[in-house]
Amino acid sequence: MLRGALEQFGFTEEEYAPQLSLLNRFGKASEIAQASLWLASDASSYVTGTTIHVDAGYTSR
Repeated sequence: MLRGALEQFGFTEEEYAPQLSLLNRFGKASEIAQASLWLASDASSYVTGTTIHVDAGYTSR
């Protein structure tokens, strides 16, 4: 959806991503999935009551 909007307004990913991400790129679906899988696994069994931002630092700005 975002890529379609960028095309409509004449932006490229490389031009616009730095405005949204401290990593200067858009995230991959697999990166979001990895966070979800970790939360659903036994590896996160001691994690409670927190928010994990998988947003390349967007909320840190």
